Amino acid sequence: MRKEGATPMAWTRWAVAAALAVALGGCAGKVAPGASDYRPLPFLSKVTVTGSDVPGPLRVRDSALFFAAGGTDRAVETGEPVEAVFRAWVNGHGKFAGHWERDGEVVDRVTVFITYGEQLEVRLGDPGAFPTDQPGRHTVRFVVEAPVPKESGSEGPAPVPELTYEVRSPYR
Repeated sequence: MRKEGATPMAWTRWAVAAALAVALGGCAGKVAPGASDYRPLPFLSKVTVTGSDVPGPLRVRDSALFFAAGGTDRAVETGEPVEAVFRAWVNGHGKFAGHWERDGEVVDRVTVFITYGEQLEVRLGDPGAFPTDQPGRHTVRFVVEAPVPKESGSEGPAPVPELTYEVRSPYR
C-alpha cells in the first residue's frame, strides 16, 4: 500500500500523527451548560462600541446593568421576552471579556478587542438565555472578566448589581 517515492520514515510519521490525533480527540470531554468553559452557539449577545479614541490600556470607568424595558426588577407574563443590557464606560484599548449568568449558570460569553470607543453596550435577549415559560423568580448578572479591576482601594468600577425578573403564573 506504499506509494512510490514515499520513504518508510514518512509513513511512520504519518501513522504516529494519525494515532496521536485519534488518541487526543478521544480524550476531549464535552462541556455542559453551566460549566465555566461553556459557550453556546450561535453567539447570543449583541455588542456595540461607540465614542472616540482614548489612549492607554483598557479600563472600565463605570458600568450599569438594566432591563431594556427599564429598571432592575421586573414582573413578566409567561412567554414575554426579557432583554438585559450591560453598559460600560471605558477608556483605552484592549480585550474586554465577560459573561452573562442566569441563576448562577453561564448562558453566554462575550469577548471583544476594543480599539476605540468610550461606551460599550452588551445586549442579551434570546429566549433561551432568559426563559419565561415557567413561573418563578430568576436573577441575571453580567460578570466582567477582563480587564481585571485593580485591587480594592484603587480606581475601578463599582460591582455590577443583579437583575431580577419574576415570571407570573398564568393561573393567578
